[in-house]
Amino acid sequence: MTVMPAPSRSFWQDSNSGAVLSGLITMLIGWAGPNVLIYSVAQAAHLSDGAAMSWLWAHALLAGLTGIVLSLRTRMPVLITWSTPGIAFLVTALPGIPFPEAVGAFITSGVLVVLLGTFGPLTRALQGIPAPLAAALNAAILLPFGFRALQAFGTAPALVGVMILAYFALRQLAPRWAVAGVLVAGVVASAALNLWHPAPVTLALTRPEFVAPAFSLHATLNLALPLTLLAFTGQFVPGFGVLKTNGYEPAPGPVLRACGAASVAAAFAGCHNLTLGALLANIVSGPEAHPDAQRRYTAAVWAGVFNIAVGLFAGTFLHLMGILPAQAIAALAGLALLSAVGSSLQGAFQGVAAGSLAAPVVLLVTLSGITPLGVGAAFWGILAGLAVHWTERRRPAPARLSVPPRPAPATDAQPDT
Repeated sequence: MTVMPAPSRSFWQDSNSGAVLSGLITMLIGWAGPNVLIYSVAQAAHLSDGAAMSWLWAHALLAGLTGIVLSLRTRMPVLITWSTPGIAFLVTALPGIPFPEAVGAFITSGVLVVLLGTFGPLTRALQGIPAPLAAALNAAILLPFGFRALQAFGTAPALVGVMILAYFALRQLAPRWAVAGVLVAGVVASAALNLWHPAPVTLALTRPEFVAPAFSLHATLNLALPLTLLAFTGQFVPGFGVLKTNGYEPAPGPVLRACGAASVAAAFAGCHNLTLGALLANIVSGPEAHPDAQRRYTAAVWAGVFNIAVGLFAGTFLHLMGILPAQAIAALAGLALLSAVGSSLQGAFQGVAAGSLAAPVVLLVTLSGITPLGVGAAFWGILAGLAVHWTERRRPAPARLSVPPRPAPATDAQPDT
């Protein structure tokens, strides 16, 4: 069911404690997971700590600001983040390319995303993905978080066990506070079990380092084009799928153009593509964010506010996140997304023809993690599911057997003569 835009009300009237907490949890999981990947890129490409912190600063401020503006304009929970497949790609692709040329490639990629947002057939194709397939894609994206939470239980059963018990107990008593309770339980249990790593932390503003771009054909072919493809297939396609699964269908064109423009601005501080959120978008668009679906946009706004606040002190916050053990972060992410996993699996198999294999194909291909041609599994999953869906729709209905009319029963009456 599509959620209709909210009536014109003030943000403060629409917001509540659940929206604030959902925004906070979204920011915490993002900074504890994908954001720390920047260290891998910095080490591989021999970038300075200042360049890495500037990268994070630009991502946090511009992604947060873009998400706030889009969420307030559409009254939908539009979460903006950077391209996680892109940062993974840069670990191997960036070394050997001068950083000014990489920044030029980041700018080129942002311009390409803006152009994609003006291409009508593409935006219509995004809107035309069937809802059950979008739900199956979302479930496949989220399930690994649940698997990692269970793996964390295997290595730290006491810590993760306390967090799981807290979650399900609060789900019965105060569902709105369940995820926040998990975070508190994780912090307390980590301290009680002596599993955290306290270290002196200095509060200091992050200073951006602006880079004069250089443009080269080599960087365009080896960075700009792959980054654009990864942003589209790995973030925008599943991101719109997440929103559709939760009942939101923003026009793709304005979102693509806004992300492309923000990416161009962020590139001057050394940051790659800013895109529509996929994994974390479930936290701000699900029922825990707000009981009223028309008011969940406020959770995405709060996520943007927290991202901006943390981005100003990027180095300090990353040191704080390092205090918690990895198992606590994995459990927090898995439990925060558990409700979204359930609703996505339910949506994937509701309202489809009996015996349809389209949704299972999306699940299996996406979970397989295959990357033919260097393109992420999420793209191949939705492509394979659409192929099965169209094949099933064009399959002729089974022919009905013609049954000859039954002969009239015999009677003893004599025919007229």
